Amino acid sequence: MHMNMKKIAVALLSVACVASTTAFAAAGEVMTIKSSNSDSVEVVQVLKTKDKNYYQYYNSQYGYTIDIPRTATQADTSVNGDGCYFQDPKDRAVITTYAAKNGMGFSVDELYNMDVGLNGSPKLTTDIKTKNSYIIAWTDGKVSYYHELYVNAKDKSYTAFSVTYPTDKKAKYAEIIAHMDRSFIPNGVKMEGRLMNDY
Repeated sequence: MHMNMKKIAVALLSVACVASTTAFAAAGEVMTIKSSNSDSVEVVQVLKTKDKNYYQYYNSQYGYTIDIPRTATQADTSVNGDGCYFQDPKDRAVITTYAAKNGMGFSVDELYNMDVGLNGSPKLTTDIKTKNSYIIAWTDGKVSYYHELYVNAKDKSYTAFSVTYPTDKKAKYAEIIAHMDRSFIPNGVKMEGRLMNDY
């Protein structure tokens, strides 16, 4: 009896994986991005979008989506599968997406304070906070940073993306970040209007 239950569980898991892949493929044409490590055979799957300058990343583990600029031609999945590191080798820009279980129940204020503290308490050029989200941005000489995070209190998780880019390309990345902000759909978060107005 126990063995039959195990077979049924494996069969159900297989059906769920196929259904998830099918739903992902049905949404748009699937393409792959190679790793930044030339020795790696791993790839990251993304979807083509109507906008030829972007593709869409979908994280099945946490159920969030975001558009990534096509100039990011290298991608690596995070070790625990909660997101990806996308790289634009020409600009030396890095886009990071991730999600995490909020087992300790951190509030937006606590997560905000941790992010600011971990980054050396920089002088923020963007500092926007709502009851379930925040955006911070700053510049450190030749490199600029942008970070956006949403808390999902219902499933006790949070989802974020960040962009690190050359300061001398600020105008270019302001447009990219504004597009990413509009496309970002964190799973289960009730959006209180978009945060990003005039980055």
